[in-house]
Amino acid sequence: MAGDPAAPQPHRRSRARRAAAGSTGSVAGGLAALVGGGVAIGLVVAGLAVPVVATAGAGADAAVEMFEDLPTQLDPAALPIRSTLRFSDGTVMTQFWSENRVVVPLDQMSPYMRDAIIAIEDARFYEHGGADPQGIIRAAINNFTGGSTQGASTLTQQWIKNVLLQQARESGDEEAEEALMTADEARKVREIRLAIAAEETYTKDQILENYLNIALFGGSNYGVEAASQYYFGKPATQLEVEDAALLAGMVQNPSAFEPLQYPEAAQGRRDTVLARMLDLGKIDQAQYDAAVAVPVTTQTRNQKDEVNGCAPAGAAGYFCDYAVQTILRDPAFGADRDERIRTLYRGGVDITTTLQRPRQKAAETTVMDTIDYNDKTKVGATLVSVEPGTGKVVAMAQNRRYTNQPTDQRGYTNINYNVDEAYGGGKGIQPGSNWKPFTLATWLKDGNTLNEFVTAAPRSTTFRQSQFDACGNGLVGEWPVRNSEGRGTGRMSVLEASYASVNTAYASMALQLDLCDIRDTAASMGAHPAVGGQLSDIQASIYPASILGTIEVAPLTMAAAYATFASSGTFCPPRPLESAVDRDGQPIGITVAPCTEPLATDDHTSEEIADTVNYALGQVLTKGTARRVGGPPGFDAAGKTGTTDEMGQTWFTGYTPELSTTAWVGHIERTRDADGDILSLSDERINGNSPRDVYGSTYAAPMWREYMDEALDGVEGSDFGSPDWGLVGPVRAAPPSDGPGSGSNGSGSGSGGGQNQTDDEDDD
Repeated sequence: MAGDPAAPQPHRRSRARRAAAGSTGSVAGGLAALVGGGVAIGLVVAGLAVPVVATAGAGADAAVEMFEDLPTQLDPAALPIRSTLRFSDGTVMTQFWSENRVVVPLDQMSPYMRDAIIAIEDARFYEHGGADPQGIIRAAINNFTGGSTQGASTLTQQWIKNVLLQQARESGDEEAEEALMTADEARKVREIRLAIAAEETYTKDQILENYLNIALFGGSNYGVEAASQYYFGKPATQLEVEDAALLAGMVQNPSAFEPLQYPEAAQGRRDTVLARMLDLGKIDQAQYDAAVAVPVTTQTRNQKDEVNGCAPAGAAGYFCDYAVQTILRDPAFGADRDERIRTLYRGGVDITTTLQRPRQKAAETTVMDTIDYNDKTKVGATLVSVEPGTGKVVAMAQNRRYTNQPTDQRGYTNINYNVDEAYGGGKGIQPGSNWKPFTLATWLKDGNTLNEFVTAAPRSTTFRQSQFDACGNGLVGEWPVRNSEGRGTGRMSVLEASYASVNTAYASMALQLDLCDIRDTAASMGAHPAVGGQLSDIQASIYPASILGTIEVAPLTMAAAYATFASSGTFCPPRPLESAVDRDGQPIGITVAPCTEPLATDDHTSEEIADTVNYALGQVLTKGTARRVGGPPGFDAAGKTGTTDEMGQTWFTGYTPELSTTAWVGHIERTRDADGDILSLSDERINGNSPRDVYGSTYAAPMWREYMDEALDGVEGSDFGSPDWGLVGPVRAAPPSDGPGSGSNGSGSGSGGGQNQTDDEDDD
């Protein structure tokens, strides 16, 4: 700021030196003075800008005045540097950059690097004041006498030019960027003016450090540290003589001397640098001979793919993409999406995610063991795991290879089937009876008990939709409901209906509830469509068929919702980010949605409702639809199977107090055949197996169990809380059956508002 004694002041020439410059009176005189050792700025400019001055009919005096009027303040901004995304243990998952750069101080660069760049680019760097008179005169005389066009840029001037290029790129000024890359004497004069001013503000070592951090060293590698890591796989502190010479030789033309593409040209240029270092006494003959004997092809490592974006994260690429989509929605990383993109790709942020490497590896292995990515059936499989009580996503896998572009190649996709469409996912999947616990929780919230009996037609029955309460709205039509295996007994307890997953019984339960209350319970636990926002935003959420899982959701949604039960009634929205720091190491306050207790009522705490649900769903693994799978030994566990129409989609969401995990297996890229019929898993031969019927207990539940066994290895398990025995209710003898179509069952036929009917299983 003007008047601030601490601020760099504009460079000013004395009146006497101006007079000396002006007294020359001609370009020829200026050149003579420079050759004789004079350093007046006017003469330097006159010597450089002869064509401009001569054309204008002006002399050195005019050049001095023009020079003095040029700006002297550079104000270099912080350089774009790469950002890092890490696993929860701090190891690197991948990096993001538009310019691959790691800024390091000069003392973290090999002395050979400093000697090499000075030797080939500016041997008099420590002697001149930003502009080198000898170089300027040599270039000017050569240009005037018809020789080849020569430049005379010092390292300081090159740094200035790079800063100006950087500023043009940051502002998106393509015209200015192009102008800086075009030979122009007026531009060069401006750079000299800024260079001389810079040398009054910065030390030589600071300028050299800045230059070596900003310069392009081939490909997208900016700065010596990133280049050293890319080409040699080691930090810049460890550069040998031949390494430093190779990098120094590249800055003149980073494309032409790129060693992986043009090793012969790069080696010739490297050896030129080594010869110059030898001439200047920076290395001796033995060092020179040893260095030139090293072939460039063995000197560089064969890395042609730079680590950038989610693709290098491998099987964790889908989680990486989910994390990126979260970052781009978080105002902690910028005011809008464009600013957040700049923060990620240019801001040097360091982000630690919630992804736990051992559990991620277990998820990846388990999913591929279930159905390999290259399986000819093209059946999909996913697994996602959430930590109850925090919402941290600790594992996320699917049986596909990650790509960041749409593709038809078998086994590859850019779609993350575990998450919502807005986060890079698909349109969602019907969960079938995986949805039933929301009805069960609502049943308990309304003061009903597990041991109450409801009508459960043995195989199928039809309900009039007008008998269901839906926020007071009248429903029309009929809704046929059937049980996949006919386990209904006419009348059964809600407890048995839950662990046996009987559709007709759950339809009878819904008759005694408000469909909107069931919807609201699901919503309060984070359940929502994969496309389109909240449950209240879609008409299907108030149709009876929705209680059997017709609303298309993402697997992560179900894992996070069930984590509410696992944590005894606390819902924490799922999140992939643990912490973040900016380029200076200062914490970034990432957005973390608050946890809630969604199941609380006037009469019961959220914990009481959740623990009572756990009591019921725990029996799914001991005597219900997943009894043949069971839970991990030594752990309290509970869960729920789910199967959709024609066995097209199968689910299992299970949990312990430590982990809530959803496993899904089904058709995804293509769900119907050419005739429009649903593709059934029972028609597929998977891993040599062709079961007649496929349910949630066939592939999904065993996949869940295999993962949970490994993910919980070494973990000391804790127990679910005791249920509220008042909500469990007294055990009673089964009353006589009402029979289909009588009592509260209703009667009639129809389709429930156009939603697909969903059934569940009993795999006896």
